[in-house]
Amino acid sequence: MPSLDDLLQWLHPLDFAVLGHGWAKHGRDYLVLVQDMLGSDPGTHELTFTHCVRLDYETRVRDDVWPRSWADEFLDYQRWLDEGEPDGYVWGTDWSNAYPGITTADRSKLAEDWAQRLGKDMSEVRLETDRFALRLVFHAVHWRKINENTGTITQVHIPL
Repeated sequence: MPSLDDLLQWLHPLDFAVLGHGWAKHGRDYLVLVQDMLGSDPGTHELTFTHCVRLDYETRVRDDVWPRSWADEFLDYQRWLDEGEPDGYVWGTDWSNAYPGITTADRSKLAEDWAQRLGKDMSEVRLETDRFALRLVFHAVHWRKINENTGTITQVHIPL
């Protein structure tokens, strides 16, 4: 079974695109769709954090920017352009840049507590982007490559 360390061997820890995230239909696992061009297997991948027992989400958009980004024209990139590019956070890019990216907790008290409660190995990971920060406590991580596409992330990052 692949481990979190295995994931971090091919996925570059920062500057990848988070294209989407949310619960699997069954509600046990948490899915993250990423696009990476700097890791060892460029393309679009689906990460599955299995047996997710805790998920914390917090915005990374600054308090002073939220009110300026409240209107619906910020939800659609073309509409935002048509409105004259008003000042604020443009949600309608429909992706966020992983920076400072994905990190693991060496000795997570949360993961240890859940491991005690469930009798299973548990891990904690943090994923932070320009838009949000997630903290997940889960049992295992799996991934699969969806396609070779890196078109979103290469719009803002140019490989050296």
